[in-house]
Amino acid sequence: MHLMRPKNGRTTGNFEHPDWGPLIELAPEHVDDFMWMFEVELENGVKLHAYKHWETRRYLHLDHSGRAFVYLWDENLAADDDGRYEEVDPQWLLSLVLEPGRGATFVRRNVLSSHHRIRWARSASRHRVRRRSIRFVMARCRLQFTEPPPDEAPAGASARLVFLGDDERGRALEVMAVRHGEDGLLVIHAMGVRDRYRLDYEEAQRWRR
Repeated sequence: MHLMRPKNGRTTGNFEHPDWGPLIELAPEHVDDFMWMFEVELENGVKLHAYKHWETRRYLHLDHSGRAFVYLWDENLAADDDGRYEEVDPQWLLSLVLEPGRGATFVRRNVLSSHHRIRWARSASRHRVRRRSIRFVMARCRLQFTEPPPDEAPAGASARLVFLGDDERGRALEVMAVRHGEDGLLVIHAMGVRDRYRLDYEEAQRWRR
């Protein structure tokens, strides 16, 4: 299926008049699990409706012709644009939005712009990935999600933010970080994408093409 190139979009100011039609068409059995949040207008005039899943906290952006979109933040946008929206396969996106155990699937904002303080654990350099490459992946990754700490982690350990994407040389990397203070991230791991994340990485590659 041919997908349109990403389009700039902005909220229309409609936060009070929900339209459930697109969600009913895509997933009538899941309507009760979503909240309608707002309306977006793309630069080509297409209207999207943003639906947020109450449990996973992830979004579906749907138009009235059955298309689905993900939100991509771009630091070079004009001041009156809110972000860029890229078309993806509706059923694939729905399956990711409904999948339990992940806090946020797609990067909706440049992580480094909202967490200016990046710290580095010794374990971050264990696989000889340069900090420059790690920052590159975190800022431009194709897929970001959270996952619980491993079973062997001490009690009270923080959930991990996982970033999957290519570094400046096109090498597929996985990067992990945890929240550090109010405005920081502590990078704890970086290496080539392992088999456990390979499917997620390849799926993200497919919808970004």
